[in-house]
Amino acid sequence: MRLIGPATPGFLSTLAATVLLGIVSFCVPYFKSVFFLKAGFQANGQEGTITFGTLGFCLEFADGTTCSKPQVGYQLDINQLVGDNNPQIQIPQVAVRWLTYALVLHIVAFVLALLSTAFGILAHVCEVIGACFSTCVSGFSSTVALLAFAFDIALFSAAKSRINHVDSGSATTGNAMWLTLAAFLLLLFTGCFYAFGSCCIPEGSSRKKRSDVEYGKLGH
Repeated sequence: MRLIGPATPGFLSTLAATVLLGIVSFCVPYFKSVFFLKAGFQANGQEGTITFGTLGFCLEFADGTTCSKPQVGYQLDINQLVGDNNPQIQIPQVAVRWLTYALVLHIVAFVLALLSTAFGILAHVCEVIGACFSTCVSGFSSTVALLAFAFDIALFSAAKSRINHVDSGSATTGNAMWLTLAAFLLLLFTGCFYAFGSCCIPEGSSRKKRSDVEYGKLGH
């Protein structure tokens, strides 16, 4: 198996997408610098910030940071944290939990991208079969990643607007959703990367040169 071949561009595309989706899937509370939304809040007379990730959230105070237990679908009383006491537009905690369940789409896209990367490795041995399977799985992964990105935009943009309308609220969107978008684009064009490699990186060129040299030695 050669390290560089016609399947290399497609393989690198799926590998990069897998890394991005892996970071997003295990962001807050693991990778605290990657998050979907950051909001300021007040609790017990203290001011702090809360960051939302795929598997949980982190509360940051002046004296330290506390994170939730990593799990799919987490529950949180947003109304109390942001100081919203309007009974007409309260956000039910059960609704928050069910909405966060949808974040599992990032993990599904990550697993599919990982499978596509595995087929990309196979494509260096058997180009046609590996590239075809890798492209097909990348198509499924890109679809799931697109759904995850659309959900991120809808959920966290609405949450940002909702929090910013509160007198003491302040929220900003994070980088996790844009990493998801980048992964989606890489997966979407995986087939193009494989086609580019097939056209621009001839298979067996180095093998042919080596064979010609050996044939020339035998001829003499």
